[in-house]
Amino acid sequence: MPAQPTILALDGGGTHTRAVVIAPDATVLAHATGSGCNPFDRPEWAENLRNLLEQMPRTTLQSAVLGMAGYDAARPSSAQQEQVARAALGPDVRLWLENDVETAHRAAFAGQAGVFVLAGTGSVAMAVDANGQTARAGGWGWLLGDEGGGYWIGRKALGYATRYLDDPSVPFATFAQALLRSLNLPTTGSTAPDALREWLRTRTHPRSAVGDVAATVHTLALSEDTYAIALLRAAGGHLAELAHTTAKQVSNLPPSPLPLAWSYGGSVMHNPVVLQTVTSMLGAKPHPATLPPIGGAVLKAAELAGWHTDATWICQLARNLTHGKAIA
Repeated sequence: MPAQPTILALDGGGTHTRAVVIAPDATVLAHATGSGCNPFDRPEWAENLRNLLEQMPRTTLQSAVLGMAGYDAARPSSAQQEQVARAALGPDVRLWLENDVETAHRAAFAGQAGVFVLAGTGSVAMAVDANGQTARAGGWGWLLGDEGGGYWIGRKALGYATRYLDDPSVPFATFAQALLRSLNLPTTGSTAPDALREWLRTRTHPRSAVGDVAATVHTLALSEDTYAIALLRAAGGHLAELAHTTAKQVSNLPPSPLPLAWSYGGSVMHNPVVLQTVTSMLGAKPHPATLPPIGGAVLKAAELAGWHTDATWICQLARNLTHGKAIA
């Protein structure tokens, strides 16, 4: 009996990359995780992508879809992403690359209309209307934008720490001290400023390291620190603005409440303060995602392979991606 055909799906973020191989009955045959593969953040992105793809069984692949942070077909770096993927997968696989927010949007709405807000280390939103018209906002990267994302939160929080080290009498001293302690850094003394500078200098991936500080802000917000809560509310405000911006581009309806269903993904959007703020500003509760983000790449790969993917198949895929092998 000939081996059954398969498809490959990949969700490549700035911090983590995940890949799955799927059978025609929506079974997960293989899965793997690796480091981020965003060429704007990871000098070793190509090696990370190649290593992950080469871990996957590839002999029966019909198609592969890679949703990747930093991807845009017009960018030179994106051509390099395609070359790495093609070299790893071979010439006969139908290959499709797209930005990770496109993948996440398709997963959340199963290809239907809506607004998706993605906030991990960076931030971006995408809207699709009933006619298939699309719009994106954000995704400018850590130097030019990404307001409301993990890096933005971490950078703002560390700004409190630097101001405290300049002047320990600031009203947010307790917040700043907690941040420094979370990094195992001194909070007082003549060596404290240089300790923070050295911490940043010695990070292998400074953007990711600063983004990870958002987790400390989350923890402090849970203990009702007013500065942490205010910072997360500000992040939520920026993310809601991204959603409004994209919806406005595809709809002539008033912006509030949001004229389209909306959903979300990424570590920052799972913070309750951020989620509550965005929900309040958009005027509607979020639509529960149909699939985890990588599921959007699976749906596109199945389409390229000519597979039939009805509602029953999608439900089975959702169960297989979220149970047992726990693909996040």
